[in-house]
Amino acid sequence: MSRSLRPLEWFNLAKRHGWAKFLLHDDFYDDDGEASQPEEDVDQPYLYPAPNLRQVQQSPDALLGYSITRWQLDDELRAAWLRLPAEEVLACLSDRFDSTRNLSVRSVVLQVAALIGTEGAPVTRRAWQASPDYRLLRSLAEATAACLPLDEGFKLVVDALDAMPERERRQLFGALSHFRSTMALDWIETHASEPSVDAWGYLAAASGFSWSKADAWFKAGRPLSLIAIDALLAIARPRTPFLRRIRPALGNPPSERALRNAIETLMQTDPVPRVKQRAAALLELAPALISGHAQGGSGGH
Repeated sequence: MSRSLRPLEWFNLAKRHGWAKFLLHDDFYDDDGEASQPEEDVDQPYLYPAPNLRQVQQSPDALLGYSITRWQLDDELRAAWLRLPAEEVLACLSDRFDSTRNLSVRSVVLQVAALIGTEGAPVTRRAWQASPDYRLLRSLAEATAACLPLDEGFKLVVDALDAMPERERRQLFGALSHFRSTMALDWIETHASEPSVDAWGYLAAASGFSWSKADAWFKAGRPLSLIAIDALLAIARPRTPFLRRIRPALGNPPSERALRNAIETLMQTDPVPRVKQRAAALLELAPALISGHAQGGSGGH
């Protein structure tokens, strides 16, 4: 209660319950278990360090506990998982998924399943059979896209989204990004609504967005015209960790002249401040968009 756990004590709780639990989360501890706002002195924390990656990387069970305590699975941690035998990883993940209903823990299990690809299909299907909580959809979609056949997996996620109330669906539709499939563009066309948010453009950018689709959406008007310009911006200047990792490119890019003409036409037909501001930014980024050399961007989790 005094937020003064030593690193190993924090680790032993966080690996069971997840680091996001109240009194364990990142307001009070970093992901090495060092207390940042203790109300009492931490008693000799240096004598009780949390394990590091080198100490846990030989065992799937130990590595899973460590992964659950981390804020994200970084490249080094992902590489450690890929060095382990897939069948041992799957057995570990299946056991842990079945033994808990903790959403934070199940989320990490599914993120790791995504790393081992089709070998992770059994635990992914088990997750769907368990009537998953919608709050698990992002990690479940990641595992589904990596582990299951595209048509099967995409339908599972779309059906889950369509069954949600509108409020939850607007927060979670970005989960379709993991498929990186043009099928998501068709879904956008039938589900997008105003007010448009950046996440629609991020999803389109990750889903094989092409110039022919952008041009068609420009001509279709709102909300698709707004999503198209956001998608082009997201390709030219990716702002999320996911987009920076996958580095999307514009399919069948036009000439720079054709791109500029289309953007200027949009600015004339829909001269609201939001369009003008983003169109002006896109005009500056036009060379990078055409060449496929995206600029770095900043963004949150």
